[in-house]
Amino acid sequence: MNDAAKEELARHLGRISAEVAQICSKLADNEYELIPTSRGMEAIVDRQFAHEVSRYRWFAVVSRGNHVQVAADVDGRRVGLPRLVLHLANPEKAIKDIKNVSYKNKNAMDCRLSNLENRVGRQAVMRNRRKKRDSSSRFKGVKHLKSAGKWSASISDGERVIYLGSHEHEEFAAAVYDAAASMLFEGAAHYNLPNERIELDAMHEATMRIKRHRTRWTARSEAKQNLEAWALGRKK
Repeated sequence: MNDAAKEELARHLGRISAEVAQICSKLADNEYELIPTSRGMEAIVDRQFAHEVSRYRWFAVVSRGNHVQVAADVDGRRVGLPRLVLHLANPEKAIKDIKNVSYKNKNAMDCRLSNLENRVGRQAVMRNRRKKRDSSSRFKGVKHLKSAGKWSASISDGERVIYLGSHEHEEFAAAVYDAAASMLFEGAAHYNLPNERIELDAMHEATMRIKRHRTRWTARSEAKQNLEAWALGRKK
């Protein structure tokens, strides 16, 4: 990691810590405990779980994209703090069965039970997403194409990036992204324009782009399978 990246990470962690302090300022002292982690950070938990949680040494783990998670070695296995909290709240549910957790306020250091949602698969990823700081647009999934003077939209379905077209207006590109997010993630979608009804034109554009993407990848998959079958036949 170069010096610029280290400085950016430090600023990012500082913003998260500031958010934690702001959250705590709105809570009663008897509601929560701060659990120390590596990197000089602290995680918030409900006071009722603090004694059990404090038995372990917690780490602020930074992954690709500067995403931060709180984890510890519990009985020889790496376990995220949110999963442990959900297990403590529901002892009948094994930790290994709690696979995807999202945060209502998108702050992964806030591990209070009221901030945790046990979602499924890509829904959890979608719920936790923050707007990219290096985007040329104020909207998620949208970037400005300077050479063309248009706004390009795209979204990931969890496996591949789906191109949603280039559009004259930034707001329409954001609406196309919202339409695609609605189709792919339903209630777990995080919208650019949450208080506006998705335009019919944006829905049509997103539907067409997703259908085209799936058709293309289905064709490629079939072609690959046919090629593999042909290669296997030649070997025989």
